[in-house]
Amino acid sequence: MMAGPLASRIPSLVVPLVLAGCGGPDGAADLFADATAASGIEFTLERPVAGDYFMPDSMGPGCALFDADGDEDLDLYVVCGYRDAQGRVVTERGANRLFLQQEDGRFVDATERSGAGHRGYGMGVAVGDVEGDGDLDLYVTNYGPDCLLLNDGTGRFDEATDAAGLANESWGSSAGFLDYDADGDLDLFVVNYLAYDENEAGEKASGAPEYASPVMFPGALDRLFENVGASRFREVSVPSGIRAAKGRGLGCVFSDLDGDGRLDIYVANDAGANFAWIQTEERRFVDRAQSMGLAVNAFGRPEASMGVAIGDADGDLDVDLFLTHLVRETNTFFRQTRPGSFDDDTFAAGLRAPSSELTGFGTAFLDVELDGDLDLIVVNGRVLRSQTVAGVQLGPHWAPYAEPNQLFLNDGKARFVVADACGALCADIEVSRGLAIGDVDDDGDLDAVVSNGNGTVRLYRNDAPRAGGWLRVRALDPTLGRDAYGAIVEIEAGGKRMRRSVTPVRSYLSSSDPRAHFGLGPAESVEAVHVVWPDGSRESFPGGSRDRSITVQRGEGE
Repeated sequence: MMAGPLASRIPSLVVPLVLAGCGGPDGAADLFADATAASGIEFTLERPVAGDYFMPDSMGPGCALFDADGDEDLDLYVVCGYRDAQGRVVTERGANRLFLQQEDGRFVDATERSGAGHRGYGMGVAVGDVEGDGDLDLYVTNYGPDCLLLNDGTGRFDEATDAAGLANESWGSSAGFLDYDADGDLDLFVVNYLAYDENEAGEKASGAPEYASPVMFPGALDRLFENVGASRFREVSVPSGIRAAKGRGLGCVFSDLDGDGRLDIYVANDAGANFAWIQTEERRFVDRAQSMGLAVNAFGRPEASMGVAIGDADGDLDVDLFLTHLVRETNTFFRQTRPGSFDDDTFAAGLRAPSSELTGFGTAFLDVELDGDLDLIVVNGRVLRSQTVAGVQLGPHWAPYAEPNQLFLNDGKARFVVADACGALCADIEVSRGLAIGDVDDDGDLDAVVSNGNGTVRLYRNDAPRAGGWLRVRALDPTLGRDAYGAIVEIEAGGKRMRRSVTPVRSYLSSSDPRAHFGLGPAESVEAVHVVWPDGSRESFPGGSRDRSITVQRGEGE
């Protein structure tokens, strides 16, 4: 097991804002501060400009936090979806952006020299080591052909879509790398949205133009690609069973949902029942969402599912799911009650009423104040115009779609309350879509990046007063030279057991830091670290002191 001391890279940015009257009642401190300008991230893409209520404008884009150049800090990739006034997509102005973090914690725009500035109409991004060479590659979903960008290890990328055999001409939304067959290399799952007809327009009841409703269009087939080596893939959607049903897919997560040791796939579908693709035998999937309680809400109704958060919200050492939905539907919390069985526990969790008048997209579980339980972020933005919220600083197109984001604090048993002093994360009223989570400033707590529909991106620094220490675990398979996506990390600390998944795939159209992050609460040390590797083998590693990052390598434990 390898460990390293805390090495904060942004000393001026990590001082907690514990100031009286800083944002909450009784002098409570703001929990998240806007660090975008201080970090050097300068990016604004005014969109849309064509004025034709092009439906993809309302649905994206996403973002990613990952180490692009191998210097062990988190860099930022921002997806762009842009059409000029004539409706043309492939323009220099609409290129995706790569920002590399420097030693002083500031970011520089490295798009041009990196080759990562793909110019399709971007929607989402997946991150993973396709080649098994130890660096992280990118797969970008588009309205139109998707794109694979291979990294040379220094943060320079080359497009290899055709050579890799990754042809997806549909409207791609979320995507993620996973080792579904447990053979050691990363496969790819792509969620496709719908068969959009650009000639079909939407309108409000008054007759005013509006973005089209998804129910006007048929759904699409999702796709599963198996990695066959040498940076090549073959589509296995048909033999795997994935092409058995169409849906209007938007979000996805990967986890063992039924406790049989095989990796499963969950897809959030817009205006239709969700999919729970359960791996019933090696490389074969069957949709069991209905029987597992994951297809529809407690009233038996399908909803407009967008983003997905996954984590052990109630501390019982299994995974629960949270889905964001359209206004007047409420978001949904699915609590796992036994292996493969979930209940809609939204009302009891305190999450129904706060979401009823909002439209959620990106979402994630994370321990904000390091007290040992998972809190919840939801970023919001309408798809149907309404009355403009007071204080909105957007132009006339986006202002009627803007909504505040939300932060919910957990009592440890999956009972949530809205944070009183959320700070800039909730005070900035925009049209939020993508959400990525990671410790950007390397100070031990988790920060958030939000990508917005109007083309802006925000970095929110976590300034929450700390209720305890932390531990960050990288689960590494040295034979593969990469993070062991799909592994489960469990720790023992202060008489409590906690479990986290190793995966970057969560939220909506976005990719987060895959390392397992634990808030330790009052525990002064960690007694043990246990890992279930993707093939089901188990190892235990010694614990140690808190407030540090460690790497556990397969084959070095007991």
